[in-house]
Amino acid sequence: MSVKPQYETYRYVGEVCRLKSQSIVECRLSGSEISCILAVNAKAVPTECVCADGEVRYSGKILLNIVYEDSERKICRAERGAEFFHKAEHGNVTPACFAKAAFTTENVSWRREGSGLYLAVVVDAALTVYGNKQMEYLVGGEDMIVKKDFLNLRKTLCVTGETEAEDEFETDYVGDILLHSETASVSRVTASAGQIDVEGEVNLNICVLKSDESVCSYERLIPFKMQVPCDEAFGKVSVCARVDVRSAHLTAGVDEEKGTAKIVFAYCLAADCYVCVEEEISVAVDAFSTREELLLETVNDGGRYLTNVEKCVERVSGEAVLSPALDGEYVLQAAVLPRADMVCRKGERGLEAEGVVQAEVLLRGTDGSYRAANLSLPVIFPLDTDAEEAELDCMVCGLNVRRKKNGETEAEATLKCVARCYQNGVWEYIGEAKSGDEYPINDAAFSVYIPRAGEDLWQVSKRLVCDPEELKKSNPDLQFPIREGERIFVYRQIK
Repeated sequence: MSVKPQYETYRYVGEVCRLKSQSIVECRLSGSEISCILAVNAKAVPTECVCADGEVRYSGKILLNIVYEDSERKICRAERGAEFFHKAEHGNVTPACFAKAAFTTENVSWRREGSGLYLAVVVDAALTVYGNKQMEYLVGGEDMIVKKDFLNLRKTLCVTGETEAEDEFETDYVGDILLHSETASVSRVTASAGQIDVEGEVNLNICVLKSDESVCSYERLIPFKMQVPCDEAFGKVSVCARVDVRSAHLTAGVDEEKGTAKIVFAYCLAADCYVCVEEEISVAVDAFSTREELLLETVNDGGRYLTNVEKCVERVSGEAVLSPALDGEYVLQAAVLPRADMVCRKGERGLEAEGVVQAEVLLRGTDGSYRAANLSLPVIFPLDTDAEEAELDCMVCGLNVRRKKNGETEAEATLKCVARCYQNGVWEYIGEAKSGDEYPINDAAFSVYIPRAGEDLWQVSKRLVCDPEELKKSNPDLQFPIREGERIFVYRQIK
């Protein structure tokens, strides 16, 4: 073999796979004093996520905040927690990978067994696995003529950070805080030298018991700022972030003379920041040898990468569905645990956000008893983006529910949406060059060729197995791309 290829190696971090998994977590309550469960806020918090051979093992904590009616028709609350462990399998996962987990909860149910009451929660895990990747590519070689070009690559980095904060505000008199839920929405992410700045809002929804034993709900938007160190936060980068409320604690102090309450909200935010870094490398995109045939192996690679982040505010309204249906006269007391289950789909007008706004509705009957129902409001609206795909986070603000005289329920809310937009990048390079058969010896001092019209210098040189520089010297008046009727002279040194 006369040719001696030269290779270089580029190493980067990229997305290996995306996995989804479900697990059911159960927690036991003493059911002797519980007449009816009205609402449950189930929050799943990741504690560990480890990659092994062929699988991702993850664990977390489920935190349950429960509102119920006891046998005397009094509204009470309880808190419980449980740990859970599960795994998701994929053949490309190795111990060298790392994974990020995002949990959501759904389908909260309960059943009685003897004196106990068991709550079951379905935990959905969305796992993104990242790993070290490398590409070995041709850059040149002895007795080889190569054509080089620049290749734009994108690598993904994930950095995390936490911050603790506190907010204090006054409200009407509060007998007890029954339930609270928190949703964080990111409004702005910027990358500067060595740091990622994240800004957004936390939507705090509180369900309280008042002095007259009635129930009502409050909402408060709290702005936040975070700084997450990142050595790669410079140059040509795209960045996005997801922020979760990792923990929250509320305390209320009451001023009975003024009839007001001061609520202190202490919380911890955890941010996962994703940085897409664009780099440019010089690679050989074609090659040939003047001595022998070259067998080139082309490699196609690529992956999903972040392009931009789009924000929108959408006002939605319409007739909502209550489940189970009500079979009597009830007065609406509060709408709690507002949330939006949304996905991005490709429609006739491009990407659309489609899903449902949900909440738990607490109602009180004429006999003083409480009922609970799940409210669902279907929504769909277009997204102003030309991205191939997007991931959507939505925060529900200002949910307003009305019961009409005919028994129908109307709801309206403001959705603050953040769409992380992605494209699928593809890059091609020569991964290997092997020697083939030697060319037969041509004893002629020169040859005359009639090229194909439209060919450029490289195409002609490769077809004639001639160094492009030598070809230009032999034909100084030749212009590219080739015009029809041109002649090319190739001179050879006779030994």
